[in-house]
Amino acid sequence: MWAKVKLKIWEWRRVSILAPTVAGLTILLRMSGLLQALELSTLDLLFQLRPVQPPDPRILIIGINENDLTTLGTWPIPDQILAELLEKIKAQEPKAIGLDIYRDLPVGPGNEELKRVFETTPNLIGIRKVVGNQQQAEIAPSPILNGLDQVGANDFPWDMDNKIRRGFLYLNDEEGTLVFSLAFKLAMIYLEGEGIAPQMKDEVRIELGKAVFSPFSAYDGGYVRASDEGYQILLNYRGPQGSFESISLMDVLENRIPPDLMRDRIVLIGSTAISLKDFSLTPYSNTLSGIPEAMAGIEIHANLTSHLIAAALEGESTIHTASEGVEWLWIFLWGVVGAGFTCQWRDIKGLPYISFPRTGVMISLASLVLIVTVYSAFRLCWWIPLVPPLLALIGSAIATIGYTLLENLQLSYKQIEEYSRTLEVKVEQRTVELRDKNQQLKLTLKQLKAAQKQMIAQEKLASLGSLAAGIAHEIRNPLNFVNNFASISVDLTEELIEELDNPRENLEDLDVEYLNETLTDLKDSVVDIKQHGERIEKIVEGMLLLSQAERGQRSRVNLHAILSEAIELAYHSYQNKDTNFSIAIETDYDEAISEIYIVPQDMSRAFLNLVNNACYALYEKYQADPDGYRPTLTVKTRTSSDRPTESARDPWVEIRIRDNGPGIPEDILDQIFNPFFTTKPTGEGTGLGLSLTYETIVGQHGGQLEVNSHLGEHTEFMIILPQTNPSN
Repeated sequence: MWAKVKLKIWEWRRVSILAPTVAGLTILLRMSGLLQALELSTLDLLFQLRPVQPPDPRILIIGINENDLTTLGTWPIPDQILAELLEKIKAQEPKAIGLDIYRDLPVGPGNEELKRVFETTPNLIGIRKVVGNQQQAEIAPSPILNGLDQVGANDFPWDMDNKIRRGFLYLNDEEGTLVFSLAFKLAMIYLEGEGIAPQMKDEVRIELGKAVFSPFSAYDGGYVRASDEGYQILLNYRGPQGSFESISLMDVLENRIPPDLMRDRIVLIGSTAISLKDFSLTPYSNTLSGIPEAMAGIEIHANLTSHLIAAALEGESTIHTASEGVEWLWIFLWGVVGAGFTCQWRDIKGLPYISFPRTGVMISLASLVLIVTVYSAFRLCWWIPLVPPLLALIGSAIATIGYTLLENLQLSYKQIEEYSRTLEVKVEQRTVELRDKNQQLKLTLKQLKAAQKQMIAQEKLASLGSLAAGIAHEIRNPLNFVNNFASISVDLTEELIEELDNPRENLEDLDVEYLNETLTDLKDSVVDIKQHGERIEKIVEGMLLLSQAERGQRSRVNLHAILSEAIELAYHSYQNKDTNFSIAIETDYDEAISEIYIVPQDMSRAFLNLVNNACYALYEKYQADPDGYRPTLTVKTRTSSDRPTESARDPWVEIRIRDNGPGIPEDILDQIFNPFFTTKPTGEGTGLGLSLTYETIVGQHGGQLEVNSHLGEHTEFMIILPQTNPSN
């Protein structure tokens, strides 16, 4: 049991070390302010993703737009027109009127009329600018409204990216006087009618109806060292530009509105004209087009006023943030999740194992849960940090993977060291085994060599026997003829001797005709003996050529010249036999082929054998049909891309010798290159011509010799030879 506990503690050491480390680094990074821009951008995105709230029916905006300025023809609005506007608004009995137009100085005409309206409108709140900046100096309030304590500050705190995400309840001017904001004063007037008044719950918190406001501090939410002067709160916008009901100045002055439109509502009067530049950036300013969409200042006041009234009456619109300690714990928790989801606790051969696909899925799911949690909390008006815990989650996962890989490297290094210590012993053992196997291989090699020699000797004997049998078979026929005709010649000679030995007087009685026949037979026998003796001599000569050990020397030769010579020799040989026999010779030589490296005398003999066989086939078919048949011999040469061997790199030439003779039967095609195989009648061929040709082309010159034949149509021999000397 204790061993299992120790194992679990050892397994979780990564989480216990890495999670706090990564979380601490993330918190330090956040406290340095480097993440503030990302967190504020995340807050903006949450605002944009949240459903837009319906327009607040308690608030109405009277906007001074570009058309109003064109109609009036002047800015600022004269006191007379402003007084007329306020009188028309008062006639509809609104709860409060917020005038977001400076009136520190009179703008004639109509000063007295405006003064009278100011003095007789107790629910009218004017503005002043309390805090000056580089763009605008402090602006005093209307002296009349200031004396009546009917002035509010129209200041807003600006964030680092010039956006307004916070609003004032009150702030102090340079003299230390407390100044309530315009929105807060309007909200108090409205809530007073509902029987609600602000109260201090303790030294810092303000209770307003159902809501309790806490002042914004420099480290609330994603802020770091933000300015927190005055009493600020996070502004909960209802929506983007245009989220409140709005009418124009001229709509009111020209009575184009219902008579009770403003009854019991807060009416805000301010500029919405772009030329007056009373616009500011808000969380809704970022758009897909990349051009920020600013919001009119009067609408920002409307959002803050609506926020205060809704919080007091409904208690739901105040944005809450957690304390720093809770946020740090939140970041640490997601660091633990990232480290925990990465460790799989499975070892392979002693090495910690991490499943990258599974880890990726788990971290992705955890990130999704974090994002959904933050969004859901914001829907409930809680701003929970997203960027720091997301960094802690992913950072812990990456750190755990790196730590695990480092452990793997260290363990692998130890295994390598351990293996290296035993390697010498293993090598020595293996050396002994190899030495023994080497001895066995040597013995086996000797046995194989002996067997090889025996097989070669047997193969040579078998080949010699086959060759001897072939020679004996080929020589036997002419030798039998020689023996038979020689025996006949001996008998005829003996008969002549016997007849000649008779007395001369009996010689006249001899049959002269019989004597002439005997001498003729004797002559024919001697002629046959000579012919078959010559055939035996050709067979022996062919065998000598086939077994010739020494070959001629290669040299550059004009291929087309020796082909033409072979054609002429074979053709004239057959014309001498039969003057009526004629062959149509068609040549198609590739002019790109000039000379090739061959042994001239051997290759000439090979070409002559092939052409001679073609002429024989043509003559054979001609004898069967002398009148209806046109013998044709076709010889072509081409350069060839086909190579007999993969190692060959030099150019090759292709020679095709084709005749339209009777063709070769398919069952003997694979035998025509065998020694002593012939289809010619006895006495007309030795069966060595094609065998010598094959040996010359393939064996001697390293080429190819193939045959293609269709019975009754044609026979074509294809020769492929190297164009250059393969020995170079």
